[in-house]
Amino acid sequence: MPPARRPRGAHRSAPYGRGWLPPSCFRSDYNGNGSDDGGEVFPVPDDAISAVLARLVSAADVVRSAATCRRWACVVAKDAAVLSGALPPLPCLTLGFLHQENAGATARRRRRLSSETAPQPCFVPTAAAARLIGQQDPSHTTIADAVLGDDDRRGLFEHARPMAARNGWLVLELRQERYTDGVKLCVCNPMRGELFMLPPLAGTDNPGDYACALYTGHDFEPPRPLSAFFRLLIVYNRRAFTALRSYSSGTSRWSMEAKRSWGPKIPSEKLRELGQSIVVGGVAYWHMRCTAFAVRVDTPEPTEVCMPPSGPCIRDLPLGWHSLGVDLDGKLIFIDAALGEDYDSTLGKRHRSKVPSHHLTVATRAVFCPSSRDDGCSGEWEERGRCIRLKQLKVRYEGIGEEKVPPFGDKMNLRWFCEKSGNLLFTLGQGTGSPGAYVLNMATERVEKVADGIDCDSWRNLVGYEMDGAAYLASIYSR
Repeated sequence: MPPARRPRGAHRSAPYGRGWLPPSCFRSDYNGNGSDDGGEVFPVPDDAISAVLARLVSAADVVRSAATCRRWACVVAKDAAVLSGALPPLPCLTLGFLHQENAGATARRRRRLSSETAPQPCFVPTAAAARLIGQQDPSHTTIADAVLGDDDRRGLFEHARPMAARNGWLVLELRQERYTDGVKLCVCNPMRGELFMLPPLAGTDNPGDYACALYTGHDFEPPRPLSAFFRLLIVYNRRAFTALRSYSSGTSRWSMEAKRSWGPKIPSEKLRELGQSIVVGGVAYWHMRCTAFAVRVDTPEPTEVCMPPSGPCIRDLPLGWHSLGVDLDGKLIFIDAALGEDYDSTLGKRHRSKVPSHHLTVATRAVFCPSSRDDGCSGEWEERGRCIRLKQLKVRYEGIGEEKVPPFGDKMNLRWFCEKSGNLLFTLGQGTGSPGAYVLNMATERVEKVADGIDCDSWRNLVGYEMDGAAYLASIYSR
């Protein structure tokens, strides 16, 4: 299958977006001449200051240093790309998540949808978003305001479905006017106010149901977080095999279609449940039963990576009870949800018997260690036992007379893992002690509730959004 020709206007950066951060945050031309030092010349050169800042133990220390004087803030902004890679995960990078309840496929279907439902994807902000971009309440226009501004094409994001997000970039599947339109995708960056339209995949190129992964300049060695480069990988099924294809902003075209090389065709129902991908070392990973499906995405042509068949303590849990993530060492980890048992003393005294309750438990089961051996396998699993007990989040009271708790249900749902901040997004539904949407910091075990209500657990097309660390550090200079 030949690569699609680049249509007129394909892969263009829209000039009309505003962005959540000023353009100066994405420039690498800070002069760093120390022109604002209160009239005194600081004898230490900028390179020496940057080297000291890179050895600080936390991002909070870097921010405090940048607040000392404008020159230090300028040094942080100038070397934000290097500093962000040297620091531990920054929890403040998680700005929120998007969900879309009104992703109508065609114009006919959209007419059947309720007129009371907002057509734009809804952005639900965290406390960090309130501090950094001033967004405090859920909004259906925030993304359009940042990317499209006041342009007459604001309707472009109506009924758009969020598909993936990484390092400040967001992938949206745009609405179809007809079934023959195929798949229309765009990649945008609300932080920068940039928008790139990809050539549509229609006719014989139409992938149907698919999963996707996003590779950006942050994944380069060395990282280039200020680069606008990206590569979008899609995984989909043909009649007899699972296919791989990628789009590169460098060539502005789709690659040749490739076949999965290390396994059989992925069942269609499993393909629709792949969900989020985690990109580590140029490889995109999806959770698949007791192992992971891996595709190399840092090359022009995507290729499958051979993975070990199963890992220790990795269970084939239902959708929503497991997630992939990244640990502090930058390695792939498996995360499970479970029920931790307690006994409610207050109810026990009232009923003169033990009344068990269950709280949410998040556990890291295994870590994937890449291999440098030339034996055909990409690495091996290592058992990793860590358990975070969230006793304040009661999942269920058994009540008197009940002896068993259903092992699985829809009331708990691990939704998204933010790779750069180490935060896990999850929702609790009806029947739990405190239904809503939450953000869990896996390092500090701190939990933030960002939305309330039983409807949160039924939200569809949910994608977590986090900004990149370089843009965060660079924004300190412009505050």
